[in-house]
Amino acid sequence: MSLISKKTILQLALLSVVLFISISSIYSQQQKDSLLIKYTGEISEATQKKDTLKIIESKLNLVHHFSGKGLYSKCYDEIWTLLPLVNSPKYSVQKTEVLYKLITLYMVLEQYVKAEETYKEAQQIAATQITDKQTQIELLAQLYTKGAWIALQAHKNLKEAEKLALKSISYSQQVKNNKTAVHYGQLHLSQIYLSMGELEKAKSSLIKVSHSYPLPLQPIHGLLYERLGLYYKMKQKSDSAIYFYELSIAAIDTYNTHADKKLQTLKNLSEIYAQKGNSKKALLKLTEAFTLSEQLFSSNKSQNKELFEIKNKYEAQIQQNKEELKSQRLQILEKEKTFWRFKIILISAFLSSLFGFIFYSFKRKSKIKIVKQQLELQKKEEFLELKNKELLTSATQLLERDSQQKEIKKQLDKLNVKGENTEIVKELKSSLKINTSIKWKEFESHFTSVNDNFYTTLKNKFPKLTPTDLKMCAFIKLGFSSKDMSQIMGLSVEGINTSRSRLRKKMQLDRKIILAEFLQDFK
Repeated sequence: MSLISKKTILQLALLSVVLFISISSIYSQQQKDSLLIKYTGEISEATQKKDTLKIIESKLNLVHHFSGKGLYSKCYDEIWTLLPLVNSPKYSVQKTEVLYKLITLYMVLEQYVKAEETYKEAQQIAATQITDKQTQIELLAQLYTKGAWIALQAHKNLKEAEKLALKSISYSQQVKNNKTAVHYGQLHLSQIYLSMGELEKAKSSLIKVSHSYPLPLQPIHGLLYERLGLYYKMKQKSDSAIYFYELSIAAIDTYNTHADKKLQTLKNLSEIYAQKGNSKKALLKLTEAFTLSEQLFSSNKSQNKELFEIKNKYEAQIQQNKEELKSQRLQILEKEKTFWRFKIILISAFLSSLFGFIFYSFKRKSKIKIVKQQLELQKKEEFLELKNKELLTSATQLLERDSQQKEIKKQLDKLNVKGENTEIVKELKSSLKINTSIKWKEFESHFTSVNDNFYTTLKNKFPKLTPTDLKMCAFIKLGFSSKDMSQIMGLSVEGINTSRSRLRKKMQLDRKIILAEFLQDFK
């Protein structure tokens, strides 16, 4: 009889997992603190030495660290400080890695359009700008896993997802000493097979990986055991599902990776315990899920509360770079002015020096003024782009938080609790009735102030547009989906689509013109 089929031994194994988590928690806390200190120290030292490559590598490590812990706001900030550093063609490999991290962040926040755009950009760079064949194959293998993720989650195209996952595994097998990447590829493939209901194919992929990674816990176990837990849940083998889900959570907590997977794992455990009639454990796991959801997505938590404040870090860095460029251009212009003045004095005996000097001075001043105006305009455009990116992230966090709270409340309603647990459930339900309308009003206020010029220009050209029409135009310009707009504006998806059709009629747009592209290009 197999190990996982023996209930008593399973219970002992679960107890061992709990003890393991307790023993490793202190070490884990020290480990993550030391990593943060290590990476920030490396960045500081590399900055003093002006070692750009080292700065990029250390910042990438910091992004991975924040992402594994679910600190998406900090992860987002670090990515946007990295992008200016990797713009040079000599950092094409590093830029591809940065975009890879950005795709992951967009997918976790369900920004599928942005994720797909970034995926295509990264794929283009990897295919055309990276000359080392082994490095190119390795990066393309990683990107194909993201492509499979996008096909699965954004388009529900299971066949395309399977094709890209198999392609990723094939590419990884061509890279020397790259077995771990092959195994992660097989885990992604197993997820696709589980989504397709192909349980035996999923089991085959999972068994291949599990044989290579026996206990004790390793970082890959966070995903491996989460997939095995889902497999046994779908097979309706609850004891085995619980065993692997608990091991997955232990690996996630120990190595600070895949924080987003822990949330769904806790919900699945709560559901299984509820089905087994263990309401106490079901409530415990659901409470843990609620707490983690608040930590990851609530705007009230310390790591995410800045999402409702328009951050200026990236814009300030751009402004500093532009000011330096502006100073250099002005110095060049001043040198040219001095040179021409001297030349005019030399030829003043032959020509009318006064007229030439006045004409030249006027021309130079006009050029300087034009350069200043161009720099100001460019700075404003970059400032607006940054604000809109921050607004998009703010809205995404609110939508994710609302969605998570609704799902948790739905599962609470299913629980059959008695006795002292009844009051706990009532308090938990009450805490979920937080009115988010104030947060949306704050978001709309920031949105209006940032996009005021867009509203004014659009209204002048199309005077028939109502304030609601103008708001919808701005949401479409930012890339919001109909589903997102329906949640923000309190309308059904069908109502949003009807409003989009009315917008086209009011603007008298030809059928060949795509509304989203028209608003994106509208100045």
